[in-house]
Amino acid sequence: MRIKPNKTILEGRVSRIDPATDGWGANLEITVENSHPAAGFQDFLQAQPGSVVTAFSAEPDAVEAGKSYTLTTCVLVGPKGERLIVEDVQAK
Repeated sequence: MRIKPNKTILEGRVSRIDPATDGWGANLEITVENSHPAAGFQDFLQAQPGSVVTAFSAEPDAVEAGKSYTLTTCVLVGPKGERLIVEDVQAK
């Protein structure tokens, strides 16, 4: 469930990829180099350079640990809390 329209553009290095416990997708650990809202959206994440965030990716094969990417993300909320979701991945 989307709590309010939001999108954050993260630029950073994927430092770790952990397969999701249910066997579908993976959690990416991203060291943030830059973060800003996508045009026309609010930035609910507000990640600072140097911080580490974890985001769920339904397509973990699109990234490799140790490489830098520009990721379009959004914050979704469910019965167990917030979750950062990767919507798009672009290699840097």
